[in-house]
Amino acid sequence: SKGRKKKEKKKNRSMSPRVVVFFVLIRMCMSRISKRFAILHQQKSYSTRSVSGLSERKECVILLRHGESVWNVKTNERFTGWVDVPCTRKGESQAITAGKTLKESGLQVQVAFTSLLQRASRTLDLALASCASPKECEIVQSWRLNERHYGELCGLNKLQTAREMDPVLVHEWRRSWEVAPPEMLPSHPLYDSIYNHPAYQNLDVPIEQLPRGESVAQCAARLEPFWFSNIVPSIRAGKTTLVVAHANSLRALLRIMFRRQVTDEQIRAVKIPTGVPLIYHLKEVPVHDTHSILPKGLTAHPQYDFIPLPPPPGSKHLTNDILWPLQEAPIIYEDWSLDLSISELKGLPSYNAPKIRQSIGGGNTSF
Repeated sequence: SKGRKKKEKKKNRSMSPRVVVFFVLIRMCMSRISKRFAILHQQKSYSTRSVSGLSERKECVILLRHGESVWNVKTNERFTGWVDVPCTRKGESQAITAGKTLKESGLQVQVAFTSLLQRASRTLDLALASCASPKECEIVQSWRLNERHYGELCGLNKLQTAREMDPVLVHEWRRSWEVAPPEMLPSHPLYDSIYNHPAYQNLDVPIEQLPRGESVAQCAARLEPFWFSNIVPSIRAGKTTLVVAHANSLRALLRIMFRRQVTDEQIRAVKIPTGVPLIYHLKEVPVHDTHSILPKGLTAHPQYDFIPLPPPPGSKHLTNDILWPLQEAPIIYEDWSLDLSISELKGLPSYNAPKIRQSIGGGNTSF
């Protein structure tokens, strides 16, 4: 019997490390879950509480570049501009994941703005399926949010164009604030698909006055009135506002938003990834010098500026080569991931909320 007891003791001792590991894993999981709930609680309360004595009013705007399009694919990346190409399956996956990220971050979109191009509107539909307000979400579309028009470059492969032409000039066309590409002529093979499209027949400007090629500054000039007349009132009303647009129209929008805080060089370096929600919690501050020199293309002198607040606890921001201001925004919440398998996309969701107001003009430009 003594020998049997010794054997049982040895057996119990050999099993004890497994038991210890099991309980350690349980404790780790419980700790992680508890921490996650605490972070979500802090993030939800962040928008309504005072931060370092700042305004109690919540002002939140989310910028989202459309999901990957068929002309964003690295093996065949082309100048897209106003050419109405669709998203890839990967791009649709990015849009769904972006919507889930916003929902899990405690954000419910109340007003959404997008362009007339299908890659942006499709991204909006898929994202809103996950994160729209349970009440009606107002959707506003405008040509002024369209991508910067690449003129004669539309449809050309970017790498091949850089090899065949002056690479320095091509780089200036792509990244600079003021340099515009050659305008698109009626002889361009894609001209009719753009200017004969029904979406551009009844706008607030004659079709002859629509851009045929733009610099980012010119893109900002046609976007600025829409920002102040449509988007800003939504933000100032405390509504969670989503803007789904394009790489260069969002670059222009950042210059408009933070006109006294960023430089042309910083905007030149901005790289906005596809399908990643950039979340700004804003503070409105008065402007005393309303007649200061503005960037080329901008004309408005509002009585206020938007300042991005520090991110809520538990969030993290992007790296240095993507966006400014890095210390405060954009925000990528820690549950962000792009591991949603495309094979799991069986029947993509669609958000079918009524378009309460479809604005394709610039509206009133008073401030």
